Amino acid sequence: MLKTSALCAAALAFVSVCSHAQSAPKPQCQSSTIENSKVEMCMYPGASFQHDTYVLRVDRMTIFALVDDFADQVELTHTVPEGPALELPLSRGEKVVKLVGGCVPESKDGAEVARVCNFRWGRHEVVKNVRFTFD
Repeated sequence: MLKTSALCAAALAFVSVCSHAQSAPKPQCQSSTIENSKVEMCMYPGASFQHDTYVLRVDRMTIFALVDDFADQVELTHTVPEGPALELPLSRGEKVVKLVGGCVPESKDGAEVARVCNFRWGRHEVVKNVRFTFD
């Protein structure tokens, strides 16, 4: 009997998690192509009065996922190793590549209404004035 109860409890927990995942707000995403690389910037909204998550993907690889509190000013550095190396195309030809930018809050009447994202990947502007609004 105890085994059946535990199994039922686990099944109910699974159904609860699945139904919550289905009701989560859909992400807002914008994509572009830079030097034959697909760049996608997304905002995954949190529940009401919860944090949002900002995600940058290049060629279907997640570069970062940051909660809104830490998305304002971002600087990541990658040193390309000497010799043969597997590099994302946007990093080729560089010895040190910096990803710099952020998703800066935009306010109206004292309330945050949007975030505007801009990022440079080395010499490439990969995200330019991508605006995510809060409905």
